[in-house]
Amino acid sequence: MKPDDLKELILSLSQDVVFEYDGAVACINPWNERKFEVGYDDEVKIYNNIDDVMKDPFYHGKSLQEISEQLDID
Repeated sequence: MKPDDLKELILSLSQDVVFEYDGAVACINPWNERKFEVGYDDEVKIYNNIDDVMKDPFYHGKSLQEISEQLDID
């Protein structure tokens, strides 16, 4: 999935986004356009904007921007 498509999916606020990356499960819970709760490999972070969600190297040193095309998201 291209980074912009993943960003749009998260911002649609229609579902939690769940995927596996580098042997760990991740879940992005978009509460609204200013609150995103993200869990990955037993860690949880809360972001207040989508750009931080996409750019933070939270996934074993990689960002969603970097790994999005490797993810299998339904």
